Amino acid sequence: MLKIKKNSLSENKFAIFLDHRKLIDESYGDFKLRSELFQFQAKRKSKEDGEKPPRKRKRKAGEEDTSSWEDLQLVNGYIELLPKLQETDETPPIGRHWEDSYNLPQLHGANESGRMQRFQCPVDNGRAYLIPNRARFYNHNVDQIPALLPQLLPAYDLIVLDPPWRNKYIRRLKRAKQELGYAMLYNDQLSLIPISQLTHPRSLVAIWCTNSAQHQTALEQQLLPSWNLRLLHKLRWYKLSSDHELIAPPQADVTQKQPYEVLYVTCHADAHEGYGEEIRNTEMLLSVPSIVHSHKPPLLAWLREHLDPKEPNCLELFARYLQPQCTSIGLEVLKLMDERFYIVGIDDPKNI
Repeated sequence: MLKIKKNSLSENKFAIFLDHRKLIDESYGDFKLRSELFQFQAKRKSKEDGEKPPRKRKRKAGEEDTSSWEDLQLVNGYIELLPKLQETDETPPIGRHWEDSYNLPQLHGANESGRMQRFQCPVDNGRAYLIPNRARFYNHNVDQIPALLPQLLPAYDLIVLDPPWRNKYIRRLKRAKQELGYAMLYNDQLSLIPISQLTHPRSLVAIWCTNSAQHQTALEQQLLPSWNLRLLHKLRWYKLSSDHELIAPPQADVTQKQPYEVLYVTCHADAHEGYGEEIRNTEMLLSVPSIVHSHKPPLLAWLREHLDPKEPNCLELFARYLQPQCTSIGLEVLKLMDERFYIVGIDDPKNI
């Protein structure tokens, strides 16, 4: 994690650069994510290439037209402060194993062995999955959390949600190949998740959201109150190419695809008035995204300083990979722990 601050005496604002791959590698010890998963190139369009102009879509009533030029200037001002990258040899593309069917049955497990473990499930084509030390997981539908409450902690210090918001992209994926798209949920279904029973007055809850104004409104006006949460900060996660360029310019028409996603950072509604206010100094998040859809960067490195205790108990819902110190729940909770995504260290992991 890198804090990027502009030379400004009038503001205490900064950006956070999350090195997704490095953060995972540091927490997994001798097991490294393959660099091919982060070979992300910026989109370059030119009239000489004969590319079609972007299709214009009519903006719905109530959707705000932000200044794309100001957004671009702000983001580039931080990108210019990033350390210069050393040139690396190009690597061949990795097999798209994340598109393989995922057939693990409902199960749960934990690793307290002090080292990485290897789990092989005979009913899933013998595929092998890596289980980090101090990780706990439930390969369950999140709507089963009420039944899981007796097995979970009374409350968690940090909860991260990446809900399967209903959107056209996933619907297109599911039409093309059923296993590529996750099961999307309506807002009424999301409101039933018992977040209020999993938090305490000093908990932080981070929620990834799409750029849909409809989803953001539902989150702010319906879901946060139903979960007994109060909004602390709303910021953007900007996606960079492998050579640290914005993958595409921000669009003035907010209904078009954007080079960012939105993150909400919230706290318990009963937290004291000034709790977590320092988080608002983070103006944006930056990182090179994984080429795998919905493979979000870990947030603990950034939020740890705002948590009490400093070694927090974490919970991730709709998870697709595991992290130390974290309980992960989701229908595809081990999908991105597939051994084929990693370079195995000198010491092979033990089989569970």
